[in-house]
Amino acid sequence: MARDNPREGDASLSGTEKSVKTDKEKSSDAAKAKSRKGRDDSLGRALKSVYDETLREDIPDDLRDLLGKLD
Repeated sequence: MARDNPREGDASLSGTEKSVKTDKEKSSDAAKAKSRKGRDDSLGRALKSVYDETLREDIPDDLRDLLGKLD
């Protein structure tokens, strides 16, 4: 389905239209950002833990043999 104006909606995507937020909305946004930051931190710690565990794993003998054949 073709749009009447092919550039319709570009203003909202580009951020050129500004909206005015109330103090309550700003406070709510700040609380959401803080909550999201806490989740991001815990996710980051979990990913780092998995990565560190992977680094400590031994290389399987068959893979070590294959790598040795490359030399």
